[in-house]
Amino acid sequence: MGKSKRSVPGDFDGAIGISERFAVLNRLITRDLNNNTNTPTFSLYTKDNITEYLSNPYTYERQLRRAVTYIYGASSHFRRLIQYFTGLSDLSFVVSPYRIDPKTANVRSVNRNYRKVLNAMSAMNVRSQFPKILTVCLREDTFYGTMWVTNDNITIQQLPSDYCAISTIEGNVLNVTFDFSYFDAHSQYLEYYPAEFQSKYRTYQSNRRQRWQELDSPTSFAVKCNNDILDYSLPPFAGILREVYDLEDYKQLKLTKTTLENYAMLVMTLGIDDEGNWQMDLDKAKEFWRNLDSVLPEEIGSVLSPMPINKISFEKANTGDTNTISEAEQNLFTAAGVSSLLFNNDKASANALLLSIKADQAITFGIVKSIEDVVNRFIQAQSYGKNFKVTFLDCSPFNRKEMGDMYLKACQYGLPFISMYAASQGMSQSEVDCMSFLENDVLNLTERFVPLQSSSTQSAASSDGNGATDEGGAPTKDVGDLTDSGEQSREDGDDW
Repeated sequence: MGKSKRSVPGDFDGAIGISERFAVLNRLITRDLNNNTNTPTFSLYTKDNITEYLSNPYTYERQLRRAVTYIYGASSHFRRLIQYFTGLSDLSFVVSPYRIDPKTANVRSVNRNYRKVLNAMSAMNVRSQFPKILTVCLREDTFYGTMWVTNDNITIQQLPSDYCAISTIEGNVLNVTFDFSYFDAHSQYLEYYPAEFQSKYRTYQSNRRQRWQELDSPTSFAVKCNNDILDYSLPPFAGILREVYDLEDYKQLKLTKTTLENYAMLVMTLGIDDEGNWQMDLDKAKEFWRNLDSVLPEEIGSVLSPMPINKISFEKANTGDTNTISEAEQNLFTAAGVSSLLFNNDKASANALLLSIKADQAITFGIVKSIEDVVNRFIQAQSYGKNFKVTFLDCSPFNRKEMGDMYLKACQYGLPFISMYAASQGMSQSEVDCMSFLENDVLNLTERFVPLQSSSTQSAASSDGNGATDEGGAPTKDVGDLTDSGEQSREDGDDW
């Protein structure tokens, strides 16, 4: 297994793109539609297949990945579950100094490098790119990616999971080992990968034993949900695939039952007397039956019978009958470890719902911490970022008010949590600086937007414009606006 280090720009502002073509165009081409020969397909595996795959996930890693990918597109319940966990973090972050002595640090140097780190984080487009990493991790367990670094943009490209593996850990981040035989069948995509892939593919062509090669760090990385299992990928929610299948089966059974209930049959009985003779001429009875059958709709059939026909039904008794689809949905969320209160349950409890969300957030926050390690390894590999670190907050749309109140209270006691408070409310540090500069220095809004003077905005020492000083309190009412007791109170006050 070969390994080499991809050249990483020492200064983001002056970085040279990995590929000159992409550095100039500042865009990432993922495929050529005019020459596209790769059409991904997925199969619906049976419940028995899923049971077999889960019994040996190392051998059936690819099949499990394809199964959850298929269900993600086919089942709205499964897709909604993944998206719910993805949305449990708003990816708020703060940049802070790291391993420096505040007493001896050069303020100008720290400020310059701090701005470069903020520019790098802005170039990553955290809130648009990182949710994709979360989605893949929650769906398939492992996200394999590599970075395209240009002067003003850092784009994360997802690698084909079937040709990636994990063999080493560097800086608490999983490194990617790539199977370069992928390009034997997909050579038309080689130019859409970084230059590193092209050079290592040539190495593989000269020595076929170099099929698996580790990609350069820190630009290539892997993020894993089940990071305690590194030998193979195990989709976090693979265990509920059978419950998803049960739900679809119940829906099909109910559809069949409803369809059958729309059909009916009319029976025309041709009676027989005690002596065994027909009570009506058979030919005439057939004529009546044909007349009836000709006017019936397709959903209603008819039959001519010499004997009565009784209905035989397989329906359940109404007593104690349950909604099997509702039960299947309940079982699905229970198997996923998620409270069904989150998804239109009629027994929703505010406290139970809040505690359930807090427990679910721990899963998503764990993945975010792995992403945090990836970002810090990249930032600290740059000359400007070695003394800075990025911290993602345990903040989500569901606890934003709680976290904001906590940070604000800490600020009121003099602790340095202003950046955390702003981040918890959706503003990054660069946005705080820029908006403060825009509103105060450029637009001068603090002086242009002055509140109208009223009793609530005037101080006790406000002047009335004629030199008299207002002692505070509400404005004096006219005599006509006072009640009898009010007039008496004013007179008593004047006398005093």
